[in-house]
Amino acid sequence: MKKLLVISFFVLLVVSAFSEVIPIAQIYKLKEGETVEATGVVLVEPSALMNKTTWIQDSTAGIMVYGNLPTLKLGDVIKITGKTKLYYGILEILPDKIEVIGKSEVKPVNLNELFKKLAEQNDGKVSSQKIGEAFNSVMSMLVTLEGTISSIQGYQFTVKTEYFEILIYLRKEANVSTKDLKVGDKVSVTGIMYLYKDTFEILPRNQQDVVKK
Repeated sequence: MKKLLVISFFVLLVVSAFSEVIPIAQIYKLKEGETVEATGVVLVEPSALMNKTTWIQDSTAGIMVYGNLPTLKLGDVIKITGKTKLYYGILEILPDKIEVIGKSEVKPVNLNELFKKLAEQNDGKVSSQKIGEAFNSVMSMLVTLEGTISSIQGYQFTVKTEYFEILIYLRKEANVSTKDLKVGDKVSVTGIMYLYKDTFEILPRNQQDVVKK
C-alpha cells in the first residue's frame, strides 16, 4: 500500500476529492479559524528556517504550518488536520494531527517565467500592483529566480530582474553565507516566498539554494 502512495503525489489529490481533504488553494477562501484537512509536500524540515515551523505545497498552493511538529523530512507527503490562523498577513495551519502518507518532489515556481508571461499580457510592462499580486499568488510556495545582486547587507541581499526586485533574507538557521557574493553578481535563488511587515522576501533553505552564476 505504501508503494502505491509513493507513486505520485497528484494521485493523492484525486483520491482526496472523495474525502474531506481539500486543495490548499481552497483553504485561503475559508474563514480564519476553521478546521481544515489537506495534503501537501513538505518544503523544509521543521525548525530548519523558523522554530516549530514548516511549509507544505500541493498542486494548487502552499501554506505555512506552525506548532508542535513531528519529525518530517523534505519531500514527505503529509495529511494534516488543524485550524487556520492569520499570522502577520500569512495564513497558517495549527496542526492537531499530521500523518506521513508518501514521498514526492515539488518543482519550484519560476518567477522569471511568471513575470515574462505577465509582461506579455500587459504590453511588455508589469506595474507595481501586478508585482504585488504575483508575489502574493505564490505565497508560502517554493519559488526560484535568476537575477543580479543589487545590494548586500548583513543577512540579506536584493536581487534585481528585468521586471522586479526582491529581498532575499538569510535566516540564521539556514546557515547560508554571502562571503563569496558581491553586488553585480548573477545568482540563482530558490526558497520559500514569505511576507514580513508588508515586504515580500524569499527565504533560502540552505546553501544549495543560493548559486552564483
